[in-house]
Amino acid sequence: MKLEEHLELFKEKIKTKDFLVCKGLGNEIPYWIFDYEPEKELLVRDTIEKMVTSFETKYSLKIIEINLYDLCLKILSQKLSDEKIIQFEKKKGSDALLEKIRLILNQEATKKEISEILQGDYDIIFLTGVGNAWPIVRAHSVLNNLHSVTGKKPLVMFYPGKFSGLDLSLFGEFKSKNYYRAFRLMPEAM
Repeated sequence: MKLEEHLELFKEKIKTKDFLVCKGLGNEIPYWIFDYEPEKELLVRDTIEKMVTSFETKYSLKIIEINLYDLCLKILSQKLSDEKIIQFEKKKGSDALLEKIRLILNQEATKKEISEILQGDYDIIFLTGVGNAWPIVRAHSVLNNLHSVTGKKPLVMFYPGKFSGLDLSLFGEFKSKNYYRAFRLMPEAM
């Protein structure tokens, strides 16, 4: 099945009452992963953008999109100026800068920022920008830390790579730690 067909099925699935009330999940966390071929990123982004704006009008469903990359930039800009980042990298190197950034973007800082975004009324959370935020922030780390913030609302992470149902492989290249608490949203494509 082509990605375009998966996206159409996805649109139909997420507006169902069963999906919105997380029916059939028991006491599991309502986390879903929509994995796709990384080279289709622009198609997925375009589809998400249209869905976020149209679902509220057409179906009275409010979708909150959290772009991990944009979130990282926001947190960093609150802690360091661009000039300080450039100076640090010149003085200590790229590897040291990456470690410093990872310390700033720790799980608690990320969780706090996401918690602030999720204040208010919404029906579904879309987590995007996973590929752009790598290797600074890892998707499984974010998901492992969010369940106390997201509550019973369904969260869909758009993942440019493969999700086997057990582990994540970003871009189909980089294996991540096993992640067992999410469900694959769509059946595997061809």
